[in-house]
Amino acid sequence: MTPSGPSTACDCTDRTTRRSFLTGIGGLGLAGLATVADRTSATVGSRSADSRVGDGPFDDLDELEMFVDEVMAERVGTITPGATVAVVSGDTPLLTRGYGSADVDSGDPVRADETVFRVGSVGKLVTYTAVVQGVERGVLDLDTDVNAYLGGSAVTVPDTHGDPVTLRHLGTHTAGFESALDPEVVADPDALEPLETVLADRQPPRIRPPGELVGYSNYGAALAGHVVAEAHGTTFEAYVQSEIFEPLGMTHSTFAQPVPSDRPGELAAPHVRDGGSFSVADDAYINMRPAGSLSATATDMAAFVRAHLGGGAVDDARILGAETAETMHSRHHVRHPAVTNWRYGFHEYGDPDANLVAHSGATVDFTSYLLLAPDRDVGIFVAYNSNPSEHPKAVIDEIVAEYDLQEAPTAPTPTSRPGGRERAETVAGEYSLSSLPRSGPLQVVDLLEHLIVEPAGERHLRTATLDGDVRQWVETDPYVYEELGGHDVLAFEVTDGAVDVANMSSEPTGVYQPVPSHERQLVTGGVLGATVSGFGISLVGWGGHSAWQRWTQFRRGGDPGTEDTE
Repeated sequence: MTPSGPSTACDCTDRTTRRSFLTGIGGLGLAGLATVADRTSATVGSRSADSRVGDGPFDDLDELEMFVDEVMAERVGTITPGATVAVVSGDTPLLTRGYGSADVDSGDPVRADETVFRVGSVGKLVTYTAVVQGVERGVLDLDTDVNAYLGGSAVTVPDTHGDPVTLRHLGTHTAGFESALDPEVVADPDALEPLETVLADRQPPRIRPPGELVGYSNYGAALAGHVVAEAHGTTFEAYVQSEIFEPLGMTHSTFAQPVPSDRPGELAAPHVRDGGSFSVADDAYINMRPAGSLSATATDMAAFVRAHLGGGAVDDARILGAETAETMHSRHHVRHPAVTNWRYGFHEYGDPDANLVAHSGATVDFTSYLLLAPDRDVGIFVAYNSNPSEHPKAVIDEIVAEYDLQEAPTAPTPTSRPGGRERAETVAGEYSLSSLPRSGPLQVVDLLEHLIVEPAGERHLRTATLDGDVRQWVETDPYVYEELGGHDVLAFEVTDGAVDVANMSSEPTGVYQPVPSHERQLVTGGVLGATVSGFGISLVGWGGHSAWQRWTQFRRGGDPGTEDTE
């Protein structure tokens, strides 16, 4: 559904010691570490049969299993009641594991091959895979006006900016629709409507020309799924079932809601924190199904990962031609050459030169993350049956760092070009993220994510957000700043001495746009010492929390005026 928020660099200063420790105890067998893991979680799953698995990054399966068990033991029972993990190398699912409770009321453990998780926006990767299947078959084209495929549908995209909206725009979130966090979530499955009705009746305004800027769009992904259905004369759910899930043996996967009773496996319960423990929450349903209603097991997601790593094929089953898969994994929109950009459906992760691609997912009470490292022939999937402040991306970050799937960050080299202080003063100000709503009850979320930028000496910047994320940056090229101690990059586009947009690697789902002075909510001068910390910010933060709680309470059918406060 919604994208994850800003990421911070993983502190991996002790990773050599930890990995050496794990390797050292490998000869003692797995029983000792399993005992450590089981203090917080039941661990149920499978692994590749061979301990030594070749020359890839995961050359010792025992070590990989112990490492993942340790990483998950730190989280299961504390930040989430249950989790599921898949690690794939080439055509081999090295590890598919379940951790903790699928349902804290029943006590059922998570089983990697049986427990179905709602994976949210990770399901968009299935949607966009379906799009490129249509391109390969000649029934769709990435650069044709989407209206050409909607002739028999009630949905139409008005021509408000001259250039038409295309499937390429939908797959890179550059169609220009106003962003919305809510993909039409409802509490009652009886309130689900036909996808065509939702798209026709709740189309957001087009606020910018297509192809101009990234602005994450649940509506755009849902529209892409509807185009697939219209082009093939079927429903979206039926299409992906027959053309993706069945060929890949993804027997537990479905976009249908509620999950059909005859579907194998058991759906993990959604959870919320209840004091020091977790309680089962009511389920939620997504009207814009292609944008986030996928339910799947870790084993099924491993099959999907194998197809993308294997040039579109798993064993004898092929869902994409090798050339089509390569095209999907290539860049389709460049925000700025120094930062992460968009492949088709995937966004880049971490260092743009590392060729890592990913997607996050979050429903009301589930979260997930999927990453591919094509050059290393590796894929990783992690999902939680909760929506905590630390999302599954943190687990991915640790695995990426531990197994050197990208180079460790180095100290930035400052640019030798003069005028660094003047450039820092030019970019100083307050910025709003294009992937967040600018109107409606959730626009307060946009305020909470405002980025404050201020000079910090020659060739240096400081940035801060309301949640206290304060970071230091070094200018390495004019208007391009690298984070101290991390992989993040902040690149500004400046015309005639004024900032047009700012691009941040860790925020691929949008761009930062300057907030006009008459609309600014924060005082930018001395922000780090006064604005970000202080009573005023506490009030703003509490107001945003309250608004978010009221929205989720409303969507669950409760009384928005009587929600509990924490």
